[in-house]
This record gives sequence, structure tokens and C-alpha cells, in this order.
Amino acid sequence: MSFPYSFLIDDSDTPSDVIDALALGEFTRGAQPFARTARLERVRKDALLLPEGATVTHAAKDGGGSSHLAVGEGWTLRAVRWQGGSVAVTVTAVTAELARTVLDEATKDVQEPEPVEPEIVHIGFAYAGPQD
Repeated sequence: MSFPYSFLIDDSDTPSDVIDALALGEFTRGAQPFARTARLERVRKDALLLPEGATVTHAAKDGGGSSHLAVGEGWTLRAVRWQGGSVAVTVTAVTAELARTVLDEATKDVQEPEPVEPEIVHIGFAYAGPQD
């Protein structure tokens, strides 16, 4: 992967930061000029965040989160998972339709259902006793 830009790495950077930079290579070079991002909450812990046929090229786990970089024919995907179940998935691709398709496939059915609020009925009681 060639870079039409440079980025500096120092001791405050993590492997996830490098994945962030690598994910932009084909986009900034112009080979994959279309990008789509989805930010989701309540993502299942077992969700891969990958479309079928993806090849994971880089993966990092740090603190409570993780990230990975994957590629396929004409696209690049970066997924970041934070502690607490939220994620961001970004896809760059050679066409807008391919970016949308890859993103949709990678994020399909990955969320836990919305929590159901219990139905609460407030009831008040009044008592009228004998008057003295």
C-alpha cells in the first residue's frame, strides 16, 4: 500500500492509530474515492464487522477496544470497537455503490435489540377515615 501523504508516529500512538492511517491510503491516493461510515451502538460482542470474503490485514486490541483493517476487491474497511459496545465502520471503495454494499453487509444484524422499557403503571391510593 503506497501513501500519497506522510504520517508521524510517536510513543503516544497505538497500533490502532496506525490502522486508522492505513485505512486512508487508497482513499487519499484516489484509487478508492468513495467512503461511507456507520456508527452503531449496542453491537453484539461476537459481531465480526466484516463482509463475506474479507481479508483482515491488520488487527489491534488495546485497553477496552479493538480495531481491524480488511480489504477486498476494490474496497478497504476499518472497524473500531470501543468498550461499551459502540463501533464505527468505515469503507472506502472504487464506487459509491460498492462502498454502500460492503458497509451494509459488514453491519447487517450486528446490533442487540433495543432495550424494552418495562411498562410502569403508577397507582395512587387514598384513604378517608372517620372524622373526629
